[in-house]
Amino acid sequence: MNMHRWKRAIALLTVAVFLTTGCTSLQNVPLTQRDQTIARPDVKVGESVVVTTKDGAKQKFTVTGVEESALAGKNVRVAYADMASLDVQRGDGPHISNKGLIIGAVIVGALAVAAASGGGGGGGY
Repeated sequence: MNMHRWKRAIALLTVAVFLTTGCTSLQNVPLTQRDQTIARPDVKVGESVVVTTKDGAKQKFTVTGVEESALAGKNVRVAYADMASLDVQRGDGPHISNKGLIIGAVIVGALAVAAASGGGGGGGY
């Protein structure tokens, strides 16, 4: 393969990697009441959250700490008791789905056709 075909193969492979990784979306995390307080929600350090407080304010931040009574981020701390709703940005994950397998098969097929049509080496006299 010459350099042009290698660049094309790398570009196709890069596109395939992006298409097979999962999409992210905001998922509502229920806030459960427990003895006059809200129980710690299912949120992990590193996840991005959108918190709507009871006074209607929205704050978006990346969680740096999950405390007993609050979620903490850089320069922000929101007590569970002040939360009206909590959304967490979660992805489908970088798993390979049927869509990913189909895209991979198409790319492998395209590379095989490109390699076959290349005609071999440069033995031109």
